[in-house]
Amino acid sequence: MTRVFQLGLAIEAVLNIAGAVPFVLHPEWCLSFAVAPDPKTGISSVPPSSAVLWQTYGALVLALTVPLIQCIPDFKAATEKRRIIFQTLLAGEVFLEALLLSHISQPDKSGFTWNALVLSAIFLLPALSWHAFALYIKPSLLQNASSLSSRSSKKTR
Repeated sequence: MTRVFQLGLAIEAVLNIAGAVPFVLHPEWCLSFAVAPDPKTGISSVPPSSAVLWQTYGALVLALTVPLIQCIPDFKAATEKRRIIFQTLLAGEVFLEALLLSHISQPDKSGFTWNALVLSAIFLLPALSWHAFALYIKPSLLQNASSLSSRSSKKTR
């Protein structure tokens, strides 16, 4: 099962990088689809402060991807490191979901369209579900191959 988990880590890292690079390089373009139009003028414009915050978010996604990549290889301490990384990512995703849900209930105060807020919350759910599944439903996914093989050899004795 470790190979499946390693493949999952690699896919997650690739998706994170593919999503975050445009956030960092082209934040105005990314936000142009999400920013609500000004009620007085009907024109959508991305404030520079929002663009910088979006770039910061993209940079954080890239930064949190580094530990994921480092845990792809199988090594002795991989299990504990994977657990800590997944706990960190899951906590961040839970807090982001709560924040998005609070803004979905009052989209006029957020500056974003309701659709953008809902889509953001939906797009975050697969990662949140994957991390929760690996941590709490199938924690053996986090184990390195050597600890799995030693357990299976103990069962057969």
